[in-house]
Amino acid sequence: MNLFDRFILTIYSLALIVISGYVIGVMVYLIPAEYVLSTLENLLYNTGVNIPYLAVAIIFLIISLRFFLSAFSFRRSREEKGIYQRNEYGVVNISLETIRAIAERTAKKVNGVKGLVTKVKSDQTRNTIILRVTTDGETSIPQMTQALQYEVKNQVEAITGVDIAEVTVVVSEVVTGHEQPVVRANRRLD
Repeated sequence: MNLFDRFILTIYSLALIVISGYVIGVMVYLIPAEYVLSTLENLLYNTGVNIPYLAVAIIFLIISLRFFLSAFSFRRSREEKGIYQRNEYGVVNISLETIRAIAERTAKKVNGVKGLVTKVKSDQTRNTIILRVTTDGETSIPQMTQALQYEVKNQVEAITGVDIAEVTVVVSEVVTGHEQPVVRANRRLD
């Protein structure tokens, strides 16, 4: 939802709050019935077209239709979610999937890593890579995690030119002997 839509939605919501408050006031007798009846008579039995009320009704109808139709909009997002960089030639969008693939390929080369799941998070201020790894049980975990952080950060920054603020490593399993790391579906990295 863009800024204009949010602004219109705010105005629309405020108007609905006022209307709801008015109806509640009428229902609990805070607003006299004579006032409501005189307003309705003025609206219904006025011989001319009441332009201000008609304009407000048309605007509400248009806004309602816009929000209703936008709820069923199946447009795909115009651009893939990624990290945008502007240079003198234009804009470059490096997808989060590309950064994830580079990080994963680099992490697999670090000694002691037997399996991993990678997630990339990006917001306006920072880019973060989260690695959930399975280790072999023979390599020092502090040395392996430090090597992972250093190698992944440097390789992603060197290839993409994107600054990586943080590489988080979560050691989720230790595989001993000839066991194969178990890949678990639907694991959350958060």
